[in-house]
Amino acid sequence: MKHSPEIEAIVRRVWSARARGDLEVLEGLWSDSEYLLIIGSDEHEWIEGARESLLVTSAQVQEWPIEESELLRIRAFEDGNVGWAAFAERRTNPNGRSSVFRRTMVFVLQAGSWKIVQSHFSAPVPNLEAVGVDLTGSLSELVASIGGDHELASLTGQMSGTVTLLFTDIVDSTVISQGMGDITWSGVIRVHLKTLRKVVEDHGGSVVKTLGDGGMFAFRSGSSALQAAIKIQQAIADSAEPRLQIRIGAHTGDVVQTEDDYLGSTVNKAARVAAAAEAGQILVSSTTAGLVSSDFEFGAPIMVELKGLAGTHQLHPLVWQHSRASA
Repeated sequence: MKHSPEIEAIVRRVWSARARGDLEVLEGLWSDSEYLLIIGSDEHEWIEGARESLLVTSAQVQEWPIEESELLRIRAFEDGNVGWAAFAERRTNPNGRSSVFRRTMVFVLQAGSWKIVQSHFSAPVPNLEAVGVDLTGSLSELVASIGGDHELASLTGQMSGTVTLLFTDIVDSTVISQGMGDITWSGVIRVHLKTLRKVVEDHGGSVVKTLGDGGMFAFRSGSSALQAAIKIQQAIADSAEPRLQIRIGAHTGDVVQTEDDYLGSTVNKAARVAAAAEAGQILVSSTTAGLVSSDFEFGAPIMVELKGLAGTHQLHPLVWQHSRASA
């Protein structure tokens, strides 16, 4: 079992095509098998077979236009001739109503191409409403329910602490991947992620997780994190693939470390800082900039609103093209 950049690229095509209402692209991604199965959020949406599935899907795309769609998270894996994926998105309808939806998909290899053979679309409903019990939904909720750092340590085998987090993301990856094709794009992503991992580890950081065309990386030193960010941008600028440009965000704060992830508001803010960056830019929170200001050069600070976080936030563009820290 392994992470699958190729399937993730296909999932991004599914999401993008659905947001645009592009039936031609969507129809080309489904299996033609009689065992194709689509399950929707309505209790009656249990659709079997390629012909019926395509007809119903086409009707729903036309009945439900989407004004705006934001991809919130995505995971994709493969094992031999079978693959599976999940993603969450926030859709805004023409009437202004916005809701979060989740989708899982199973893929099979057919004539060398991944095709969707099963899809499940759902709208999250609170457990208390659905089953009458307010079930624990995350590790952080479990820790809160039992309380105390001792219990947290016994659950995770890890420690809480202060880290600097980097988030990276390829700008306009959906458009680029569509132009390249899934096979070529998956090869580009493999090389890209390998480069990120080497730079991060060379600077004493660790790969927390890769997020399709980018990643989340943790450092115990703010200076090491920014040095790695500079090296990453330089490597992208010097690469043989001129279409690639990335945005990077950095933020320092306390986190809770689980077995293979980090939790807490620091993670959320670091991700939002990266999302606020432009192509080829490294944006740094005021917290991180204050820790390392004597070692790096920053441009004029900017004040921005970060989605999901209250108030405005001061961010600092790191000057990386001729930074003395890059030597």
